Amino acid sequence: MDIRAELNNFKPINLDSIVREGDKLSDNVRNSIFMYNKAIESLRSGSEDIAIIELRKAVSMNPNFNEALNLLGLSYSYIGDKEKAADTFARVISSEPNSVYALNFMQRSGIAEAMPAAGKAKQQKKPLQNQPGEPLKRIRKKKREKPEKAEKSANPLIFETNRNKRILISAAKIGAGFVVGVLLSLIILYPAMKEPEVVPPPPQEDNTEELINEARAEFEKKYAELEKKYETSQTDRENAIKQADYYKAAIRLYEIEAMVGRKEYEGAGDMLLLMKTVEFKDAEKEKFDSLFEKVMPLAAKSAYDTGYKLYNQKKYQESLKSFEKIRMYDPKYSKMDAALYYMGRCNQILHDSRSALALFQELVEGYPASWYTRNAKVRINELTKVP
Repeated sequence: MDIRAELNNFKPINLDSIVREGDKLSDNVRNSIFMYNKAIESLRSGSEDIAIIELRKAVSMNPNFNEALNLLGLSYSYIGDKEKAADTFARVISSEPNSVYALNFMQRSGIAEAMPAAGKAKQQKKPLQNQPGEPLKRIRKKKREKPEKAEKSANPLIFETNRNKRILISAAKIGAGFVVGVLLSLIILYPAMKEPEVVPPPPQEDNTEELINEARAEFEKKYAELEKKYETSQTDRENAIKQADYYKAAIRLYEIEAMVGRKEYEGAGDMLLLMKTVEFKDAEKEKFDSLFEKVMPLAAKSAYDTGYKLYNQKKYQESLKSFEKIRMYDPKYSKMDAALYYMGRCNQILHDSRSALALFQELVEGYPASWYTRNAKVRINELTKVP
């Protein structure tokens, strides 16, 4: 049985239309209709628990609101609380024994067994129609259906004998005399009868604040659950990003290995320098350390060869950039003294005397026995010579 389809059969009540027709409604009735319409919106958005709270509030303000009771019972049935559903439908049946929708739904959904015994005793066996509950009979104006006139028997009973006619006439006279006697007694006794006292109905408790507190507690509980789920999802997302970055870095190790095979040492060295911040583990760490130890000296030699070639081509700016990369690849490169000298010469030719002087002095102090040190001292004298 598709209970969701049953829920969708209930439509909001057009309160404005009822008011325009001239019906005077109390505040409780207005508010109950408003909460009923809100509950239908909540059901359509999938918030069954909130709809139940709104329907309970509507019924508390208007206990005879059978359409709200029908929808409340159906909502309880949808969330699987058959006992509350049966109790709710029993209220409808007790106030209106011929309520078609409540009886029909209880039979079709199989929750009649959960209904209290007093409620079952009031059910009447009669044909059922699959229609939504009977809404607000005291508010909505309906044309009363005229009872069908009893069909006259096509074959009236005919007393063929005079004896039967006399018996019938005598019985009619006795009945007429009895009726006349009763009427006379009522006429005599009526003036002495007092009008019955009007007993005011017991005041209904206003439990609006209690329902509001229940709704607030429910909302706060749901908010806390959603906030916890959000924090968990954020943590999972951050962990997933870190894991993905780690796998990407691991894949790059194989790319670097392929570049070394193609003798692209400087490109491989640049990638290894960028990956020094990655915290590799286990097999990946071993692979990274092995590649770093193998590639960096090769990258430094490639940078030196490129820089020297560009220097001889008098492309001093490009040559300087290549020589500067040597110290990043391998600070202990075997030809670092020569690299320092050519870097100083490039700066001197490019008129950066301060940088050139610093490089020549570093060469003299770091490699005093080098052949390039003698030339560096000559260049220092040229740079510091007073004109």
